[in-house]
Amino acid sequence: MRRGRRGGRGERGGRPGPRRLRAGAAGARAGPASLAALAAALALLAAGCGGSDVPERPPQVLRVTVAAGGLVPEVATGVAAGDGRVLTVAHALAGRGAVRVAGRPAHVLRTDDRLDLALLAVPGLRAPAVRLGGDARRVTLAVLRDGRTTALGGAVRRRVVVRFRDQPSDPPKVRPGLEVAASIDPGDSGAPVLDPRGRVLGVVYARSRDRTDTAWAVDASAVRTLLAR
Repeated sequence: MRRGRRGGRGERGGRPGPRRLRAGAAGARAGPASLAALAAALALLAAGCGGSDVPERPPQVLRVTVAAGGLVPEVATGVAAGDGRVLTVAHALAGRGAVRVAGRPAHVLRTDDRLDLALLAVPGLRAPAVRLGGDARRVTLAVLRDGRTTALGGAVRRRVVVRFRDQPSDPPKVRPGLEVAASIDPGDSGAPVLDPRGRVLGVVYARSRDRTDTAWAVDASAVRTLLAR
């Protein structure tokens, strides 16, 4: 098993280990025009897949920043989950600094380090509930570029059971995951992997150490588990 950086997490199955995505600058709130562009991209994806379902409004994607003791803040991506909540990755909160979502103060409702998922409360944020999907091969990753939502095309190569250890002597932990063919940037951890209908199939948490065209995402079943608590 090869291990990724920052925590020594790896993927089983002969593939390169993951590298958590980090960045050093916050973006602005995604606007309605960005969501409209993402919806258009999903419509093209649905047409290309031969689907007859019209894509619904995609989830709102927001920038998450975590203060880091006067240093450059930790940056991640969040997905609006409804009821003033935002879903993101747990590893972005490791520094336990003040959290902001699209410039709004936020606080942590719950985290799950095994799943690498966290749920934030963002007072005043209005967004519909997130919709979760089950299966698709052709997908879109909704990421933030210069403060605007951008659609990246991708494909699910396989579903995996990720086995990792925080320390070499620790017993292994497991996480349901997706190996996704997509090229992503630092700060994209927390970005949703969407099916042609705009439903969340997974949440990006790392990219491959050795392959620029490979990302790792937590499967939607893990998101369901976190939201149901």
